[in-house]
Amino acid sequence: MWLVLCEPEDKAAMWAYTSLKKRGLAPIELVAPRSLTRSERSAHRVEKDGASFEIGLPDGRALASGDIDGVLNRLAYAPVEHLVFTSRADTLYAMEEMSALVLSWLECIAPITVNRPSARGLSGAWRSAAEWTVLAARAGLPVAPLPLSSSLPAGPHGDATATTTARTVVVLGERVFGAEPVRALVPACRRLAKLAGTDLLGIDLEVDALDAARFAAATTLPDLRIGGDALVDRLHEHLTHLPARSR
Repeated sequence: MWLVLCEPEDKAAMWAYTSLKKRGLAPIELVAPRSLTRSERSAHRVEKDGASFEIGLPDGRALASGDIDGVLNRLAYAPVEHLVFTSRADTLYAMEEMSALVLSWLECIAPITVNRPSARGLSGAWRSAAEWTVLAARAGLPVAPLPLSSSLPAGPHGDATATTTARTVVVLGERVFGAEPVRALVPACRRLAKLAGTDLLGIDLEVDALDAARFAAATTLPDLRIGGDALVDRLHEHLTHLPARSR
């Protein structure tokens, strides 16, 4: 089976799920993070040759890591607010343990996951504005000076008086979607995704009146609808051609 892991409010992921289903990707299941953290039963095995899990979801469905062929991972965090105990220390401990368990579950299926989990984030590493700006510069994207001050908002704003428009592109593997007006930056956008270690990356650009563009921000949870049908076609191909893994 294939999975789309996302919040019910994630309209871009819901759109991708529906579009993939229409393209014949089956069976494909939609799973919310709350279903994982509120599972009624689960088994998680960590052995010397790998790890596996079986999870009984609250709605009666069952997930087994060995049955999963590919995942679109849109998990931003593990919902653990329902874990409340008498002492704050016990509550925090339970929350940390559940979050670690969800990360370990995701790591079981990481080789066939878009995007792969990280110790710094469930759908890829979380990075500050400064870290993204450094990576963008290393990838060859033009960047603006980044103010780092407790009295100034962090972000590559540059000259506040300049007139700019926002442009978002989405990188999926070697393809870059929504980049027609900034095609010269396509190779640098690909390099940024590789430096970030992610299959799927949204990159915000600022484009001035002379069509000069520079990096503004990046996210591992982009709006997939930017790429339209072409992106879904590529995502379908990506998910169905992921390397087989040992069961």
